[in-house]
Amino acid sequence: MNGLNKLHFVNFSQLRSFYAVGRELSFTKAAELLCIGQPTVTTQVRALEEMYDVQLFLRSPRGLKLTDAGEALLTVARQIFSLEEQAVGILRAQGSQISGKLHVGTVGPFFVMELLSAFNAKYPLMQVLLESGNSDLVYNKLLNYEVDVAIIGRDYDDPRLDLIQLGRHEVIVFVSRNHPWGGRQQIDLEELDGQRMIFREPGSMTRKALEEVLARNKVRPNVVMEIPRDGVREAVAAGLGAGIVSRTEFLPDERLTPLTIADHKPFTESYAACLKQRQDLRPIDAFMKLVRASSAERTDQPASEKAVA
Repeated sequence: MNGLNKLHFVNFSQLRSFYAVGRELSFTKAAELLCIGQPTVTTQVRALEEMYDVQLFLRSPRGLKLTDAGEALLTVARQIFSLEEQAVGILRAQGSQISGKLHVGTVGPFFVMELLSAFNAKYPLMQVLLESGNSDLVYNKLLNYEVDVAIIGRDYDDPRLDLIQLGRHEVIVFVSRNHPWGGRQQIDLEELDGQRMIFREPGSMTRKALEEVLARNKVRPNVVMEIPRDGVREAVAAGLGAGIVSRTEFLPDERLTPLTIADHKPFTESYAACLKQRQDLRPIDAFMKLVRASSAERTDQPASEKAVA
């Protein structure tokens, strides 16, 4: 028989062990996840490598790291076991009860906590695992099946995504109380020209929104640092420069003064997203339906109520 017509398959137990190790980057944790002995996991991964004459992990005293081949296989394995998860969900379905885990990626906790509270109240058997990052990072995690749903800061115009707009958020500046602007409530955009500023890392939609407004108005601040979200607040409090943040995310702090930009206001948007090919998974479907219902309620609010929200 022509070899091209043969049915090719991979040993599912070996692939499952590889997937667990690749996810946890630990043979011990993978064994606990699969409820089998560590020697069995090690044997199955080694057999998979030997069968195809490929190295899937780099082993060193510092721990495990996936090789390029391992990374590629893990991407496919995530899709395979996502379908298995969908099958289990169908088999376990009992009326409106949903159980299991929902992995949520978000650009910030402020945009998602109200939704998660409502989700938890409606589906108390679900466990939610939350991780944060900038929009590009969370978007890529969604594409790689590392999170089930995502709260992101832009419309990526990606036909693979089911997107629901959550809101539009003003970007503001904040400074140390000891800054010359510490006693003010607002500034004009042109005052940022030459101003020492602390920016988020590339991939942040808050940063992108401000940069677009700055570029249109030919305003060039002096960007002295680029650091992740958690570090910006402390850098600004230490007097290293002015920072930017979505008004929604700014928390009162006696060390800091928030300032609105009086003219040429920058805005970001927030969206809930999932992969269309996974939207039939019951936990994902339940979360997105809750988001749609919440979005519809906001749309129906009177203008005065929307302003408060």
